[in-house]
Amino acid sequence: MRNRLWMSCAIASLVLGGINAGSRALAGDSVGAWGYNNGHLGDGTTESKSTPVAVVGLANITAVTSGDLHALALAADGTVWAWGGNQYGQVGDGTVITRTTPVQVSGLVDVAAIACGRFHSLALKSDGTVWAWGSNQYGQLGDGTTLDRPVPICVWDLDGITAVAAGWKHSLAVRSDGLVLAWGDNSSRQLGDDTSVARLRPVHVAYLDGIVQVAGGWWHSLALRSDGTVWSWGANSDGQCGFTATGAGYQPAALPGLPPVTAIACGAAHSLALAEDGTAWAWGRNAMGQLGRGTAGTTGVSGAPPAKVLNLEGVAAIAAGYEHSVALCSDGIVRAWGRNADGELGDDTHTTQSLPVHVIGITGVTGIAAGGLSSFAWLPRSATAVYVPDRSGIVTQGVELKGYLSRLPDDAWVAGRPLEFRIDGVLVGSGQTNSSGMAACGYAITAGAATRAIAVSFSGDAAYSPAGGSATLTAQVAATKVYVVDRTAKVKGYTVLKVYLFLLTNESVANLSVNVRVDGTSIGRLSTNAAGYVQFGYTVPEGSGAGPRSITGQFDGTAGYKPSSGTGTLTVTQGDLYIWPYIRTGKAGTGHMLKAYVRSLPDYKTQPGKAVAFKVDGSDVGTAVVASDGWASVTWAIPASEPAGAHTATCEFAGDAWYRPVAVNSQFNVVP
Repeated sequence: MRNRLWMSCAIASLVLGGINAGSRALAGDSVGAWGYNNGHLGDGTTESKSTPVAVVGLANITAVTSGDLHALALAADGTVWAWGGNQYGQVGDGTVITRTTPVQVSGLVDVAAIACGRFHSLALKSDGTVWAWGSNQYGQLGDGTTLDRPVPICVWDLDGITAVAAGWKHSLAVRSDGLVLAWGDNSSRQLGDDTSVARLRPVHVAYLDGIVQVAGGWWHSLALRSDGTVWSWGANSDGQCGFTATGAGYQPAALPGLPPVTAIACGAAHSLALAEDGTAWAWGRNAMGQLGRGTAGTTGVSGAPPAKVLNLEGVAAIAAGYEHSVALCSDGIVRAWGRNADGELGDDTHTTQSLPVHVIGITGVTGIAAGGLSSFAWLPRSATAVYVPDRSGIVTQGVELKGYLSRLPDDAWVAGRPLEFRIDGVLVGSGQTNSSGMAACGYAITAGAATRAIAVSFSGDAAYSPAGGSATLTAQVAATKVYVVDRTAKVKGYTVLKVYLFLLTNESVANLSVNVRVDGTSIGRLSTNAAGYVQFGYTVPEGSGAGPRSITGQFDGTAGYKPSSGTGTLTVTQGDLYIWPYIRTGKAGTGHMLKAYVRSLPDYKTQPGKAVAFKVDGSDVGTAVVASDGWASVTWAIPASEPAGAHTATCEFAGDAWYRPVAVNSQFNVVP
């Protein structure tokens, strides 16, 4: 982390720069922060921001104040919240752990005002007591010691206090009788007690009465009197006390050249005043243009008297950082000027400005603060509404959940915001709204046909309040249909059976189990492929022979799909037989056996019981039934008169329901 000099801790409320005990400023729903960030922008990061981001987890805030690297917020219920650097316990949670989001300050309730020094913090309770915590090197906690305190302790012997402020290492308080008390570092006489001795307990600031507000700078102090005059004392090397002479202001003195003033603020070495007419005035150091005079560098340094901030009117509140200044105007817009290397002007640049520029992204602001190299604003967020349309889908399939974010009361769409999606209370995803205010989230519907609750929520940010909406997701079981492809094959022939599974929309369905049967007998079960079908290689059994057989595809259903079935036809035609005749030579006038070996194709199995007729030269010589060994035979009584030589012997199967007719010829020789 870079080393940083302390910057201002000035507070500015909506109209006045202090908050009186027992009163509350208008509460804002959120706090925006920008500039340098070691965690004290409160957005959960340590990344500097050149435009406002929301401080996490704050609501109903009445005041914010910032030191060098930590910040405080006062809630409407009187609690105090703190975040940022905590090496001296300035966050007040009893630790020295840096906090990148707000934590509640321990033990503080009923607080009316807050203030930050460089590394210390102050709180004014409504009973008029002052509490302090953090760094105490110079006694700035006012408890009579120099011990650092990680939790609030009561400042010694103070009551009836109506306003507080903190400088770099000193603290200030206004009592109900208009007197001012101060304690802590006094090296530049910023305590105004006519000495340069550090004070561990409060002492009276000399020559002051009728004071209503105080402010502390690096080594100087300001006080606002009830008559509208501004008084200053302490270091004046850069003219921060507003006097022509640049030596130390040893005693408080009224600052000349100012109209009646309603609020004051201190930067490190420059000062601001808000006049009754809504103009802002500045004096002191101007190296970064923090005086708002259109120039920077030496202009306005070394004793230049107060002058109006240019191009600025209708001012309602002021605040000062290290070398930058901030103003809230009556139109709810924040302007800033001066140093901008860390984005402390909030205009999305890092360019130093010697005239006020608009802080972008926030409107309707109700209060501002500045400290170090950062700035703060609290504001009411625009109300929002989330519309969620009902959805329906198929169990196990994906559905797109949608949510729409709009601003109230004009119903304008809100873009660029994250929406979270929940089903039955369980987070399932998120999406960012587009120009039509719509965000979407994909969701795979889990098992079970039922209605489910969709909840879409927007957590809110610096500009918009949280909102949520709900709808119903109707999870449906998909109706299916099975299509069976017809096939034709011979008895004992091979074919491929194919069965498809579809939705009613004719969309194929993959990875679901289908059982395939032929004439009621299962031939197997497979899961559908990417194209939605299963296929089986199938050899046709003899069965009842040729004719139609039923193919059935059966889907039993799942949690996401209804069962279904379909049928097709396997047209079976007669198969083929193979006959091998065993007929050789016979002698006329004798009996001779004619034989044939019969098998089926393509499996070459024997076919006992089939009738085979034997013929010689077209004349029947007998019929035989195939035996179990596959042979059929008859005896032919060869006539004595049968001519010698070659004759045609025929083995013939006449056909049946299973096999087609077949006849095979062979040569038979008759010898004398």
